[in-house]
Amino acid sequence: MIAYLQDFNILSVCIRLALATLLGGIIGLERGAHGQPAGLRTFALVCLGAAIAMVTDEYLMETYGTGDPARLAAQVISGIGFLGVGTIIVTGKNYVKGLTTAASLWTTACLGIAIGSGYIVGSVVAFAFVVFVMTVLTFLSHYVDEHNTKIKLYLEVDKSDGIAEVYRYVEDNGYTVTSIDKQKRQSLQGKDTVLIIVINLNKRCSHTEFIEGLNKSDSIHYIEEIR
Repeated sequence: MIAYLQDFNILSVCIRLALATLLGGIIGLERGAHGQPAGLRTFALVCLGAAIAMVTDEYLMETYGTGDPARLAAQVISGIGFLGVGTIIVTGKNYVKGLTTAASLWTTACLGIAIGSGYIVGSVVAFAFVVFVMTVLTFLSHYVDEHNTKIKLYLEVDKSDGIAEVYRYVEDNGYTVTSIDKQKRQSLQGKDTVLIIVINLNKRCSHTEFIEGLNKSDSIHYIEEIR
């Protein structure tokens, strides 16, 4: 069956394109579930489009007997970068979003190229690794980030004693302020001081518990971790 799908015929082309759409869509489901703008349809189309490029290349080779079977694939690999860059944004809190989605789009395009070329076994194995990275490694990554010894925070604090309250909480709990950057942007309430602060916890502990403890101060009006 695998050997048959590697041959260039109507049935193998249909199966390749269907497989590319299916696997690309499954990867997109995970991104869509995390609220990313590129979801099921985007990933399915990227994988399908890459597969079409490879199938077309193979068709031109079969029909005219000349050409470079890797030419269109090379254009897909470089061209998909423009789509990936469009998913990366930097928020007003210096938070970079969309890197995983951009990398996923590029990988999905490569997956589509492999499927379109008829390399089914390699495609399925690669898809299994993609799923592993986006499930198991995502969970592991979140755990490591949650218990990192350093935490970066976006804070909006009272102008009069907010900064002093932050330092008091940090010193009372045995932590160390690594860096603190006073921002000029406007706060949510319009009258607070905006800070970007990096704190060394000196030990592995839950960032959620740290933020909850810091947030008990009346002088701190908004707090968000930057990852």
